[in-house]
Amino acid sequence: MNKHVALIAGITGAVGSALARELSSRDEWIVFGLSRNPPSAPINGVEYRQIDLNDWDGSRKALAEINEVTHLFYCGRATHAEQVLENADDNLRLLDHLVTGVEASAKNLEHVHLVQGGKYYGVHVGPFPTPAQEEDARAPIPNFNYDQQDFLLQRSEESNWSWSASRPNTLLHYSPEIPRNIVSTLGAYAAICRELGAALDFPGNAGAFESITQMTTIELLAKGIAWMVTKSSCQNQAFNLTNTDVFRWKHLWPQIAECFSMPSGSVRPLKLAEVMSERDDLWNSIAKKCRLKSNDLKQVANWGFADATLERYWDEILSHNKCRRLGFEEWDESEARFIHLLKQYQEAAILPK
Repeated sequence: MNKHVALIAGITGAVGSALARELSSRDEWIVFGLSRNPPSAPINGVEYRQIDLNDWDGSRKALAEINEVTHLFYCGRATHAEQVLENADDNLRLLDHLVTGVEASAKNLEHVHLVQGGKYYGVHVGPFPTPAQEEDARAPIPNFNYDQQDFLLQRSEESNWSWSASRPNTLLHYSPEIPRNIVSTLGAYAAICRELGAALDFPGNAGAFESITQMTTIELLAKGIAWMVTKSSCQNQAFNLTNTDVFRWKHLWPQIAECFSMPSGSVRPLKLAEVMSERDDLWNSIAKKCRLKSNDLKQVANWGFADATLERYWDEILSHNKCRRLGFEEWDESEARFIHLLKQYQEAAILPK
C-alpha cells in the first residue's frame, strides 16, 4: 500500500491534534506535525517539529528536512480574535511561508488542505444568508479566509497539487489544555453560578437564546478532512462540515443546569469577560473543595470566546448537502455530544460534578 505522508501545521491545536489522531490511526498514513511550542500530550505515531512560521529563514530550513510530504494541512492561524475582523496579512503570511517552504523540498506534494470555518460566511459579524452554501457570494468585508483560499487557488494552478477547504462551525471537543472551548467555559460559568447560589442564567443575547445554530464535533471534522483530501471528486473546492443537525440554546440550557444540579434561570445578558474577571479566588475555592486538577480558571475558560458565541442573535446554519451528495455520511447529535463532553470534563476533575 502506498503511504500518504501528512504534514499538519498547528498540530497542538484542537483541530490539528484531532486530525493527527485520525490519520495516525490509519495504516496508509505517516504523520508529521508542526507547532511553535512542544506538545503537552504527544500522540503516538506522530513525529513533531518545533517551527515558528513567522520566522521565514528558520522555518524554510526546518521544512527542507521533511521532503516526502504528499498532503499538507494548515490548521492554524496568527491569532484568535472573536467578534471582530481578523488581520488578513498576518494570516496569509503564515500560510505563504508554509506552502512555499514545503513546495521547495516536497517534490511529491499532491494536496494542500485549509481549515476555515463559519467565519468564511461572516458568522462572527452579523446575519448571513442561511443555509449557507459553499459557493455563496462572499460578504463585502475583509476576511482572511478569502485571501487564503485565493492564494491556494492561484498557487495550485501554477503547481501540480490540488487543494480543499473545510468549514466547520463552533467546535465540540474535549481538550483540557485548550480553554477556548465552549463546553469547558460554560461549565466553569455554571459552577461559579452554583457556588454563588445563583440559577444558571443565559448570559448572552436574548435572540441568541432562541436562534437556530449548529456545531461540529471535532472527530467528525477530522474524519471529513481525511475523506476529502484523498477523494478526486473533492479537489479544488470547499466543504461545510457540521453535525448536520441544528439546536437552540434554550433547549440545551436546562440540560447544562441539570449536570450541575442547579435551576435553569432566565435570559440575563452579561459580558462574561467583565463579570468573571474577578472570580479567580472563587474558582480557587471551588477547586480545593472539589479537588479539581487545576485552580487556574484561565486554563478552563475563555470568557471572550463565550461572549462572542452567545451574542449571535442570528441563525447559524451551514448546508451539509454537498458533503452528503459526494458520499460523506458521518453525523452527530450536537446537544447529546455537548452534555457528554461536559460530563467528561466533570469525570476528569477539570470541572466540579
